[in-house]
Amino acid sequence: MDNEQNKNQEQTQAQSEQEIRTPFEQVVDTARDQASEAADAFRRGEFLRDESIDSSASSDDRLIGLLSYASQVFVPLVMPIIVLLSESSKKHPFQRYHAVQSMALSLVFMAIGLTATVAAIIVQLIPILGFFIGLAIACLTPIGVMMYIIAMLYYGYQAHQGKRFAIPGLTNFLYDQGWLEK
Repeated sequence: MDNEQNKNQEQTQAQSEQEIRTPFEQVVDTARDQASEAADAFRRGEFLRDESIDSSASSDDRLIGLLSYASQVFVPLVMPIIVLLSESSKKHPFQRYHAVQSMALSLVFMAIGLTATVAAIIVQLIPILGFFIGLAIACLTPIGVMMYIIAMLYYGYQAHQGKRFAIPGLTNFLYDQGWLEK
């Protein structure tokens, strides 16, 4: 009888441990869910969300939108900063929207690159493992750079079509911070 009670107590304890999750586990679960949603959207061919054509965007606005993204490939952050500092961005919300979004996307890619670089430097201190991880990062870097270039050119093309679109995850963050206006 004692064995049954011990088993029941162990099962109850195991169930209660599964129900109590640490904040880290909650963040991991949320990240896993978001990654699954993004992967599903990618499989469906959805690279944009909340896409709409802005009928008030002139051809100049659309050109500035294109240049805000495409220029990031050659001179990161310069064009969006120029657009945001100019008086025209106050009069042309389409230009401001794409300048802020392109600058934020560029900063995200820069942060990822910086993190990978720091991680590679730190991992190099581990004798054998460091070599293999460093080699893996070196092989994956060109893929990351190509993803950056393709994303910037694709989003630039969409902006030139006169579309206001939401980049999954990023645009909602920009709205929440008040950097973009609806």
